[in-house]
Amino acid sequence: MKTANSNFTQFYRDRLTTLPDATDRLFGTAIQAMWTYDDPSNTIIDFDKTRQQIRNHIVDVFADHASESVQHTIHAVGTQVLSRVSLINKIHLTMPNIHCLPVDLTRFGEENKNEIFMPIDDPHGYIQCALTRPSVKPYPLSKL
Repeated sequence: MKTANSNFTQFYRDRLTTLPDATDRLFGTAIQAMWTYDDPSNTIIDFDKTRQQIRNHIVDVFADHASESVQHTIHAVGTQVLSRVSLINKIHLTMPNIHCLPVDLTRFGEENKNEIFMPIDDPHGYIQCALTRPSVKPYPLSKL
């Protein structure tokens, strides 16, 4: 969960868009990443080390990135990983948008000073992104 530098602006909109812009929000997600290696037959790969490098880049970007939307952040994560881990040529990321709303504590005689939040099911978004190096022909999305 990201609790700072997280907006919800500059996202794709269509006639069914219902969520308004937000300039201070919680950004909850559960990131899933899959990647392919450039040509593992020509290289000895330390898979554990590479996985840890990728994970570190994902966490670093998620934590430090000034997010305008999930789409903005997912693209920044993928771009960072591809630019820093030369062994991989493609990364596919999934970031479901887990919305969290403030809990109403008034029935307990308490005030929630924007400190306690509850994840909700709706609305929800299932944001995915597949990035490849420019020299690599991307796979059709249906093959992922």
